Amino acid sequence: MKRRNAIILSVVWLLVMVSIAASTVTLLASGGIGARGKEREMLKRYERLESVRRVLSEGYYEEVDDEALMTGAIRGMMAALDDPYTFYYTPEELASHDEQTEGVYEGLGFLIQNNADGYIEILRVYAGGPADAAGAKVGDRIVTVDGAPVSGASARTLNDAVERMRGAAGTAVALTVLRGGERIELNIARGDVSVSQVESAMLPGEIGYIEIFQFGGDDVSGFESALDRLESQGARGLVIDLRNNPGGRLDDVVAIADRLLGECTVVYTQARDGSRADYYSDADCCALPLAVLINGMSASASEILAAAVQDLDRGTIVGERSYGKGIVQTLISFEEDGAGMQYTSAQYFTPSGRNIHGVGVTPDVIVKSDYVNYSGEPDVQSDEQLRSAMAAVRARLE
Repeated sequence: MKRRNAIILSVVWLLVMVSIAASTVTLLASGGIGARGKEREMLKRYERLESVRRVLSEGYYEEVDDEALMTGAIRGMMAALDDPYTFYYTPEELASHDEQTEGVYEGLGFLIQNNADGYIEILRVYAGGPADAAGAKVGDRIVTVDGAPVSGASARTLNDAVERMRGAAGTAVALTVLRGGERIELNIARGDVSVSQVESAMLPGEIGYIEIFQFGGDDVSGFESALDRLESQGARGLVIDLRNNPGGRLDDVVAIADRLLGECTVVYTQARDGSRADYYSDADCCALPLAVLINGMSASASEILAAAVQDLDRGTIVGERSYGKGIVQTLISFEEDGAGMQYTSAQYFTPSGRNIHGVGVTPDVIVKSDYVNYSGEPDVQSDEQLRSAMAAVRARLE
């Protein structure tokens, strides 16, 4: 795999009042403040921010936390962009993000989301984790945490429930879940969770199946191991399941595409100044006939892989139109305290030049489905989208 022209110009403004004062002194000493009107206007804006901070610090009816005010000011600046992918991390938030991206963290060991009925539903239980040991199952709906009712009625109520479930390793949390019509009590001791991002199986007709849950952690090594194993077992075709995959690392999806596409452009990004970064795969690749499964929750890196397969006619895309996230984020950290920020730095384009932001990838074979796999294993009998993907592979074999 080769990556060329991968230079993206990034300019980041760090809001620190001491630095502002230092900049003012430098401009005055150099005599440039009169000529550099833009910088002068920027400094005036920061002076207003400092004036507001000082008034609140001295005159608010309760004592205020200056650090909290500064964090709020930074977050307000980023929120003004009205971009849900641009935001600030406190040191604690960035550390938690890094742990989960690497696939090893402290927690309960399941993946949840709010469902259409307003419940918090378990989508995946990580094998060998605390929740698995306590008997949690895919499809369980969480109704109380430590006796307090929780709800999946909105993103806010879901976040509230997540906060209740967080805690230090070794501590326990009591969950009440609905399983079918039965209420079940689960007592889960928080602990270390190791997340495998790839699962695989051999389906009928010697069709290999690889599900990628997210592009991060062990996804590249897991995919390569799964593909090698399926090929050694005599797989004649391959289904890659990207349904509900929210995306992840650009370099990871390019590395996985490198095993599938042959010599080509996988994706390219373009920044505001027009600079372009191309990501390539080389000639050495798997030659198995291919189908890729997507749905409305397949986003970002998932769409990069699906769109490349579609543009190059390397396989058949099956399922429902994807989410439509065609922009790239850059994550930086501030060494002085471990905080960080993420911001949208570029758009990405498919090999044919499509930008799918707000549009998504439309499958070659559209199959709508409300089916949810509660078993955690590929279910050929009940999963109509999976059966259609297998049929697409067979058609390519024929």
